Amino acid sequence: MTDHQDNRPIPSFDANRDDKNIAVMAHLLPLLGFIFPGMSILVPLLIWWFKRDRSAYIEHHARESLNFQITIILVTVLWFILKLMLIGLLLFPLALIIGILILILMVRAALKAGNGEYYLYPLCLRLVK
Repeated sequence: MTDHQDNRPIPSFDANRDDKNIAVMAHLLPLLGFIFPGMSILVPLLIWWFKRDRSAYIEHHARESLNFQITIILVTVLWFILKLMLIGLLLFPLALIIGILILILMVRAALKAGNGEYYLYPLCLRLVK
């Protein structure tokens, strides 16, 4: 959540240490998707599904991570289609920059979650509500 006046994150006062740790894991564990395909979606989905009724804080971060991972998958599929048409080869340097940006955003979200703040990924499709 953000403050409407100055767009700064609003700290969460209902998040205990366990909630913060689970929220951090919702943002960082999708990195396992590089090793085990499908884990990038599965991890935040399972955290969101099983913990959403326990804490609004966990629900927010797991949902936000899930939406971000879905957005990444959709962009990757689009890039793969363009690559098949040889246009994607021209976009390869951009793909590296986007990959680094994705990593930075995931770490930033995890840091915010660990500090007890709500975080919204920029340029993210919010398909899971």
